[in-house]
Amino acid sequence: MTVIQEIIVGSTLLLGTFLMVVAALGLVRLPDVFCRMHAAGKAGTLGISLMILSVMIDPPNGEWSVIFRGALAIFFQFLTTPAATHLLSRASYIADYPLTDRTALDELKLFLPSRPDEYYGGHE
Repeated sequence: MTVIQEIIVGSTLLLGTFLMVVAALGLVRLPDVFCRMHAAGKAGTLGISLMILSVMIDPPNGEWSVIFRGALAIFFQFLTTPAATHLLSRASYIADYPLTDRTALDELKLFLPSRPDEYYGGHE
């Protein structure tokens, strides 16, 4: 492996690890479920993608299957994580999870009113 490859692999690993730590801190420190999902979705997706990319740059034993599987993993990560966080946040809003007191404006209330569980036939 050349020096330039080592620098690229090291920098993508460090940046990916940093973003994963930021995502973990966001899950612990942010005030409500919506902010937490945003931190996990954005920083977590990019962090894990950079870590997989570093393995793709220098695959073990030069195996091409590692590059192919890494590309598929990154593709599915970018495909599924935004949809999953969107659906989870929408379900949380409908289930009437409380917003933080720092939320100044609830623009979604006009388009998607929240409903308690009793409305859907649960917890009677």
